[in-house]
Amino acid sequence: MKNKILFVLFLALAVLSAAAQTPSPAPTPSPAPNEPLSIGGYEITSSIELGVRGLDVKGSDNKFRSDFNYKPGFRVFDSSFLMEDKENKKPFFDSLLVTSSGFGADPTGFFRLNMEKVGVYRLDSNVRSVKYFNNLNNHALGEHGADTKHNFGDFDLTIFPQSEDLRFRLGYSFNKTDGTGGFTTRAYSDEFPITSLVDSRSYDFRAGVEGKLLGFNLSLSQGFRKFTDNTSYTLLAPSPGNNPANTARLATFQRDYPIEGKSFYTLFSAHRTFAKRIDFTGRFIYSSTDTNFRLFESITGRDNSNNIVDLDRFEISGDAKRPQGRGDIGITFLVTKKFRISETFTYDQFNISGGNQFLEQLIRRNNAGNPLATTLTRTIAHRVTAFRRVMNTIEADYQFNNRLAVNVGYRFTDRRVVIEGFDRNLASANPTLIAEEFDNRTNTLIAGLMVKPSKNLVIYADVEHGEADNVFTRLANYNFTNYRVRSRLSLNQISLNFSVISKDNNNPSRSIVMPTRDFSADTKNRTLSGSLDWTPNQDFSISGGYTYQDLTSRTDIIVPFNGVLTPGVSQFFMRDNYFFFDVFAKPIKRVSLYASYRISKDTGQGDKLATAPQNIITSYPFQLQSPEVRVAIRLTKNIDWNVGYQYYDYKEKFGINQNYSAHMPYTSLRIYFGGDRR
Repeated sequence: MKNKILFVLFLALAVLSAAAQTPSPAPTPSPAPNEPLSIGGYEITSSIELGVRGLDVKGSDNKFRSDFNYKPGFRVFDSSFLMEDKENKKPFFDSLLVTSSGFGADPTGFFRLNMEKVGVYRLDSNVRSVKYFNNLNNHALGEHGADTKHNFGDFDLTIFPQSEDLRFRLGYSFNKTDGTGGFTTRAYSDEFPITSLVDSRSYDFRAGVEGKLLGFNLSLSQGFRKFTDNTSYTLLAPSPGNNPANTARLATFQRDYPIEGKSFYTLFSAHRTFAKRIDFTGRFIYSSTDTNFRLFESITGRDNSNNIVDLDRFEISGDAKRPQGRGDIGITFLVTKKFRISETFTYDQFNISGGNQFLEQLIRRNNAGNPLATTLTRTIAHRVTAFRRVMNTIEADYQFNNRLAVNVGYRFTDRRVVIEGFDRNLASANPTLIAEEFDNRTNTLIAGLMVKPSKNLVIYADVEHGEADNVFTRLANYNFTNYRVRSRLSLNQISLNFSVISKDNNNPSRSIVMPTRDFSADTKNRTLSGSLDWTPNQDFSISGGYTYQDLTSRTDIIVPFNGVLTPGVSQFFMRDNYFFFDVFAKPIKRVSLYASYRISKDTGQGDKLATAPQNIITSYPFQLQSPEVRVAIRLTKNIDWNVGYQYYDYKEKFGINQNYSAHMPYTSLRIYFGGDRR
């Protein structure tokens, strides 16, 4: 039935296209080629493209939807509507632009509106929609999935937008996600799939003023954000869990986890250039966020000792507060026309304070049905985290001439973290006190080079070597070396681009199990990329490119093997080859042709296999290729007919359960109003 409906839609578009070529018995007069379409004194330029897409998926529909989420049926390809008062005599607006794309059978869509009255106001709005689907059987046994719709948008109004002395800004944003998802809960030494009902929302309000004072460009903004998450989790039917061989069973499961919070922020910035030699930029941000959460969970079933669980109830509540202040100061000094020194200093500090109360009531009977003693657990915990980091970067740039320039720099960071708090079981008199303090410093060298051997060839190179701050306080700094080389060669209608990126990252650490031992996580990432573009004239162009990514990571691990903690190694391999090719041609005046081909092939670990049970070797070898062809035919001065076809072919090396191929024919009509399309 679906294919028949699509066939009728394709036929209707074809008939409409043919009809567009047949003169009407009484044609409506249209503007001359150079005469714009006008409504109420506004010049109109508009177009809309409407069409249908067919879809035939063979193989794993879930994997195809997780990758692309295209659907068959009607869709809005592109549309735009522009009204202009070029003499600026209308009272309400001088220009109004509305654009949209992707609504209907597409996974993403947007709507934008821009309206302006020169010298009075400018309104910019952008609303987007994303249909997200994820259902993979090679991740968490296919039990962590999602089928949600994400709507979000921004609305910004500027008063006196062209004024450099004084401008006002007002803004509003929203963010909503609804749908269903998959989740797992761990109970009684087993895991159980749970269905989640996603309900997440946030709203932002902001206001600000900008202008000039004493030669400074100043900006002050104030914002407020409110966010809530009322996602709930439910077991739809009794479950034996992922390990049906044990006795653990869930008869019912319900979790409600409401979270709500609010955040305020103030942003002040200043900029000024002194005597055309010193450029100063300063910024300070202060924010404060309060969050409250509650968790209500109830379970019934059997535990891993085959006891009957009449009720396992959890009640948890907590809150957190996070005030933060961050300041940035940047100064650039033009010593000479060729020599420049830049200094950037950043100070960041925040405190996180919060706690929670935990209550669990466990009511059970043994396998014979005799009541067991009710277990009641009550704990409280509190933490205070103080974070402070300073970062300073100094760079010097020297341009010898328009063919050679160099830069060198140094970055220093100092971070201090203090954690204090306590954990207390209310059945015990003495709490467990928590006190940690950590101070950390890093040093990084930065250098770069620009060489232009000839007027057609330019080469860029840059390198960073040093240490990076690790976000986890108990781990040492990352030792890294990153370099990049890029080149661009232009020869008449041909443009060649080539780049090499190398990243080496080492993270030394130490195990916390006894006896302790040194650990290391090493990642080596190499990327080579090249592309070619040839445009001999406006009616023909070719572009193509190739990218190779070689990534290897190696991490020391400890694996419980035969009841003994055994040192091992975990390795991951990526050997991805990506190639693309595009052709555009206009063989005759009314016909345009487009063809493309893309393929990504990751060979992963190849023939490498683990030689010991405590060692792990993983990769994700796959191949995805996608050719596409499209023809655009200009039926009349105001109508284009587009016909296209796209094909997807996906294969995994280590299994065929998620392989698929997809055929996507599509057709559309693009109708133009106003403007000159001779």
